[in-house]
Amino acid sequence: MRVTKIDAARRQLITAIRLFFDGGDRVSVYSLASNAWEVIDVLCTSAGVESFSKQARENLPAGHTLKYYINEPCRNFFKHAAQDPNPDSSVELREANVTAILFLAVEDYIRLRQGGPVEAQVFQAWYIAVFPEKVADDPAPQSILKNVNLVFPGIAKFTAPDQIEMGMRVLEDALRDPGLAADPKTEPSL
Repeated sequence: MRVTKIDAARRQLITAIRLFFDGGDRVSVYSLASNAWEVIDVLCTSAGVESFSKQARENLPAGHTLKYYINEPCRNFFKHAAQDPNPDSSVELREANVTAILFLAVEDYIRLRQGGPVEAQVFQAWYIAVFPEKVADDPAPQSILKNVNLVFPGIAKFTAPDQIEMGMRVLEDALRDPGLAADPKTEPSL
């Protein structure tokens, strides 16, 4: 099987989103999402895309890199043991970090491809609905927030498990929607 860079990123991202909404292992979700993000980030830079990552970099403190925040402490801890081979070493993986890396990868993917698989579209809408305070006060983002609230009514006030459960239900419905599948901006899923 031959796999392109974008296909590898898309497959990892789809799998991470499905695992996330299915209540799957967060280490795997984070690892898959950060792997996908790293490829997507380079592709966005190479294509001159105004990515969310590029915007985030512009707001980092001097001397800090976005890659550092993604790789440390969790991603490198999950991938490498050479610097710390103690099997009892530990790191704290926060749920906020998992959702943040997923959103970063999804947002950049959608901007790069000007569309994406159903999983990416649903996760993007879910994240915006769950975290409305992160949406800019400009008219365009507020219009998007209004639309996602129609799909995820009241979700920002739900408990985290209920938010994820609602995301899974919306994803399942969206995967069965022939209109969404036929949209030229919707890429194939797995």
